[in-house]
Amino acid sequence: MNDTYVECLVPRKPNAAAPLIRAAAYGFTAAFWLFGLLSHGLLFLLLGLAGLAGCYFLLPNLAVEYEYLYVAREFSVDRIVGKEKRKTVYNVTMDKMEIFAEEGAYQLDQYKNIEKTIDFSSGEKDVRRFIMVLRNSNASEKLILEADDELVNAIRNVYPSKVFLKK
Repeated sequence: MNDTYVECLVPRKPNAAAPLIRAAAYGFTAAFWLFGLLSHGLLFLLLGLAGLAGCYFLLPNLAVEYEYLYVAREFSVDRIVGKEKRKTVYNVTMDKMEIFAEEGAYQLDQYKNIEKTIDFSSGEKDVRRFIMVLRNSNASEKLILEADDELVNAIRNVYPSKVFLKK
């Protein structure tokens, strides 16, 4: 069995306001609890409990990573939230791929009018990004990826006529 297996982990750039959001959430929760305990106010304790639940369920969404997995002509993207919860958000067979090119390559010019674009990149500027165009039964999709050299070479070995790099 000669299947190719490549994985690539891309951490999403954190929002600039993420530390402020965390600090505000923890601060308000602690303030509600403290005020509720000191004044024996049930309303403030309930608000503190709601803030605690919000911190537990919502704050991990501020830390997101994407993992690209290429196995035996199948490509999938997993979304990892808070370094704990993993969910496969995209899965496709590579036979549907029309082109895999580095962002800015002239071969992508004919695909500029594709409306559905899904961004699985880190969101940072000045990084090497790739565009994968896939044709589904009714429409085309563009995926924005930050693939490493190992993933690019694995796709290029199987589909050499569909992979383009900028010169």
